[in-house]
Amino acid sequence: MKIIDRISDFFDDRRRAKQKRIREKNDKLRAAGKTPTKKGWGTMVNTGTGGINHDPTTRVYDVAQQQKNISEEDEIKERRSGEIKRK
Repeated sequence: MKIIDRISDFFDDRRRAKQKRIREKNDKLRAAGKTPTKKGWGTMVNTGTGGINHDPTTRVYDVAQQQKNISEEDEIKERRSGEIKRK
């Protein structure tokens, strides 16, 4: 178990060193009047398709259905405004 403890300690030390570097960098940025930003992914957008691992045929259907719904909503808005008459 001694080797596992050494490995665990190594990774803990490495993690602490990285946190210290980031903390020091953020302190420098704050001293300069800037706000430190988080690196990585931005906010995730919910497309409603359920992810890439789902059945691709349902994704195609979902996109087609969304486009159909948008066009129907636009038609309803145009009818209410009086620009076009019912087909």
